Amino acid sequence: MLWRKMLRDLKDNRGSYIACIIVMVIGLMVFTTFSMVMDNLNLSKDTFYFNQNFADGFADIQAMPYSKIEDLRNIEGIREIQGRLIKDVRVLIPGREDNIYLRLVSTDPKIDKPVNGVALERGISLDEEKMNIWIDNNFFAANGLELNDEIQIIAEGKKRSLSIVGVGSSPEFVYAMRTTSDLFPKPEEFGIAYMPYKVMEGLFQERATVNNIVFTLKADGQYKNIEDLLKPELESYGLLTMYPRKDQASNIILSTELEQLKNMGTSLPLLFLSVASVILYIMLKRMIENQRGQIGVMKALGYTNREIIAHYMSYALVIGLAGGLLGGVLGVALARPFTNMYQMYFNMPDLSSGFSPAAIIEGVLLGLVFALFAGYRGCRKVLTLQPAEAMRPNAPIAGKAVLLEKIEFFWNMLTVQGKMAVRNMFRHKGRSAFIIVGIMFAFALLGSCWSMWELSEQMLFDQYEKVEVYDVKISLNRPVDQDSVERELKSFPGVKRLESKAEIPATLKYKWNKKDVVILGLPADSELHRISDDDGNRLFTTPYGIMLSNRLAQLLGAEVGSSIIFESMMAKDPDFRYELEVTAIVPQYMGVNAYMDLEYLQSVLNQGEIVTTLMLSMDQEKVTDLRTEYHNSVGISGIEDRNKMLMQLKELMATYSATIYIMLLIGIIVGFAIIYNSSVITVSERSRELASMMVLGMTSKEVLSVVTFEQWFLSIFGMLAGIPLTKLLLVALAQSLSNDVYSMPSSFGSMTLIVGFVITVASIWIAQRAAASKIKALHIADVLKAGE
Repeated sequence: MLWRKMLRDLKDNRGSYIACIIVMVIGLMVFTTFSMVMDNLNLSKDTFYFNQNFADGFADIQAMPYSKIEDLRNIEGIREIQGRLIKDVRVLIPGREDNIYLRLVSTDPKIDKPVNGVALERGISLDEEKMNIWIDNNFFAANGLELNDEIQIIAEGKKRSLSIVGVGSSPEFVYAMRTTSDLFPKPEEFGIAYMPYKVMEGLFQERATVNNIVFTLKADGQYKNIEDLLKPELESYGLLTMYPRKDQASNIILSTELEQLKNMGTSLPLLFLSVASVILYIMLKRMIENQRGQIGVMKALGYTNREIIAHYMSYALVIGLAGGLLGGVLGVALARPFTNMYQMYFNMPDLSSGFSPAAIIEGVLLGLVFALFAGYRGCRKVLTLQPAEAMRPNAPIAGKAVLLEKIEFFWNMLTVQGKMAVRNMFRHKGRSAFIIVGIMFAFALLGSCWSMWELSEQMLFDQYEKVEVYDVKISLNRPVDQDSVERELKSFPGVKRLESKAEIPATLKYKWNKKDVVILGLPADSELHRISDDDGNRLFTTPYGIMLSNRLAQLLGAEVGSSIIFESMMAKDPDFRYELEVTAIVPQYMGVNAYMDLEYLQSVLNQGEIVTTLMLSMDQEKVTDLRTEYHNSVGISGIEDRNKMLMQLKELMATYSATIYIMLLIGIIVGFAIIYNSSVITVSERSRELASMMVLGMTSKEVLSVVTFEQWFLSIFGMLAGIPLTKLLLVALAQSLSNDVYSMPSSFGSMTLIVGFVITVASIWIAQRAAASKIKALHIADVLKAGE
């Protein structure tokens, strides 16, 4: 009998239960999908790193004799150490005018398991006597290449032909970006090639030298100890940077993404499941209050407390099972496309997703835990009811004047239905609070989802529309004299303005914190790289001090006025150490940088007037001529067209927008579920009261106005309270998503509020239509008789 009663109740209130299940399904779907994707990424990463002997430490140097590597093997704590030659070269592909680059990485075919080895997918071994290469699989596929194809490169200003004999990948370039200004891998424009050292050294002037060191540690080795021993050995060869695996660019991005997946896979499901639990708790609590008489009858007929509470817990059991199964199955189904999406960016072998019964079981168990906990909290009042007490209706709430009645001008403005609604709100504070909290949460969820879209556009486009406003950026292979390079390019046809910039690798230290960064030396009156404060006011470099990006200041714990230590291998003095005052902290969304006046930076380094980058404002039709002129220049590593970069960003945003729309859709569903349930629960628990109004002569429309006025009145406060909650959610998201590649802002504009208000109001209106249909369906005699 109790099972039939449960099924009948579920059917009569199916809308509310379905809405609750949908919220739970979304939470468990996110949990299952993110958990499986994270497990896939972690397993592939750990296996790939181990099998290919991924380095524990890296060092970039200017030039070191290859023979000197043997002297470093005796350093205590080092298991393996190898020297490599790494050079970027241009690739000539017929019919392609854009810049295409390969990073040539030397390798020794005689070493069985080299540090940062290549996982060869297909092909043959490299021949030390031939101009042959292995190439990374993403570049290979993106450019439609085949094994044994010949590709043309420009090395030291000369054309060379290389034969592709193998295709593979390395853990060093899981996320392959040519420069730190790149936001995502572009395999059609940049790839990695592996070449025998003996062949590669013949392509460049630095014969029998290496410019990169990689090493692994013994089981008991500590990176810090190795760094202290290895640095002095490398400094005489022009040590540029030295860093552990955790600071390696590709590994940082992969590890950050895994951390974000972990955070999102924990916080979002917890959020949705908590909402579903609250909805279920309110529903069961209200049901028990409405079914007091039935509970009294059941107890009088001999049903025990255990049997009755098990009956009401069965509602939660059904919802938990349904939500868990659906969420788990959908999560498993979504794990494959999500894993494939990550494979577009992270180049790891064996990154795949299959069917996982364990993930479905975890989803079901998690759904049951939340549902049964909410169910028990909602129906435990059953234990305290005695049969005689349960069969009596609740004593009516004492009527008294509410606070708003004292505000006469407001009170006199209200209709009779409005006054009834206001009195009811204050007499049922718990129910009113639930509606306010529900609408507040719905507004914040919708607002934060939309704001993420706005902030993503702000992050990506501000960098190239407000900060870096040049037309062309020329990156140089090495520091050069400022006057000579400016003199040559200023006379090029179409150049309107030319500014030099120095990008200097450095280590900044403050108290016990330190960070390896790139300091940008800018002209004092720079118009092509603009720095602004949070209010959009222009800032200019000064002939003293240093400006820090907000993310860098946060990592160092520094603020305006702090004195930080500046160290750089680019300085003339090998023991260079300089103290700088922080003059400003500036917003920067892409990367982590510090800024100094160019002349001041040059004087501090004492290396002359050196620059590494040139920024040009020029006629767009002359950009092609510039590319053609300096196409094969030995001193230029790249020519970047800002307009092309903006086009690529728009393509990226087109892909990213689908994710934002999905999040927004989820927000709408969850927000509607909260508002719909509050409306239906209100009508359900007040059915006798509403029917009495109709008996007294009110039309169904007038009765509905009592409910709708109450909801609209509470909704105003709920949406206003949702504004600070939106800010809180964005701050939490910004803290969890920000990293050294990009910093997520936490501000939001008026459009966020407008979207939040519009969609929340629409959800309330639609939910009220459902409430109107329930009021119209009330059978007055049956409702009034039910309490007898």
